[in-house]
Amino acid sequence: MAHTKAQGSSSNGRDSHGQRLGVKRYGSQYVNAGEIILKQRGTKILPGNNVSRASDDSLFARISGIVTFEWAKKGKQQVSVYAQTSEVKPVAKKEVKTAKAVKTTTAKPAAKTATKAAATKKTSTKAK
Repeated sequence: MAHTKAQGSSSNGRDSHGQRLGVKRYGSQYVNAGEIILKQRGTKILPGNNVSRASDDSLFARISGIVTFEWAKKGKQQVSVYAQTSEVKPVAKKEVKTAKAVKTTTAKPAAKTATKAAATKKTSTKAK
């Protein structure tokens, strides 16, 4: 009666990939609308102003702006996004060229009319 010994299965041998949870955009950092701010399991951090919660509890920005981490009334942290108030827009090169051209053309006729007006005033005072 030759038989082989029963082989047991090992309880190890499984491994899963990391879930890549955590903060993706930090405080005072600029985000575009729709960007994920943080991934979490559960609501450890609550959504604040202009932030929404996805179905997997990750938080994302609803508008473009600056991320701020704050304390909520419930004693938990919350994330808010506030829009930037001032943006500097560069001046186009075409606008600068047209402005210079307008200045040079309007300066000459204005000077001629000023001298004519002064000449008519002098002659009118002499006539009296």
